[in-house]
Amino acid sequence: MTVTRDIAATRQRVWDVLANGWTYSGWVVGNSRIRAVDSNWPAPGTRILHSIGTWPAVIDDETSVLSCVSGTELVLLAKVTPVAKARITLRLNDLPGGKCRVEMSEVAASRPLRWVPDAVQLLGVAPRNRECTWRLAMIAEQQVPDAFE
Repeated sequence: MTVTRDIAATRQRVWDVLANGWTYSGWVVGNSRIRAVDSNWPAPGTRILHSIGTWPAVIDDETSVLSCVSGTELVLLAKVTPVAKARITLRLNDLPGGKCRVEMSEVAASRPLRWVPDAVQLLGVAPRNRECTWRLAMIAEQQVPDAFE
């Protein structure tokens, strides 16, 4: 269940967007606002407190870092209270010409969605993750390097 996108920005630039938790609602589909970001994000165990949905149907939730290899891989646990949890893995690889390939995968990490067959889960998350990686690309490819710093 992996979505891949080649981005016309360096791996470091893409990582800088991921490593700035305040950009999360800009590239993650469904997030409407960021309420707080732990100061040492994206260290393992740190969290982003965010909200999903649109007013007045807004749910306060959080995403935490399960593991992080700076510049290369970020593994997140996103909570959709009270329904489910999902494990999201983002991997970055260099491409020729100063470009970056992003691989984004998402799997259910709790019941009841864990009971759903992987092929069915993919039908639900692949379009969303394609949009997430497209949004990530748009932010990373901006000409102003300090847009979210």
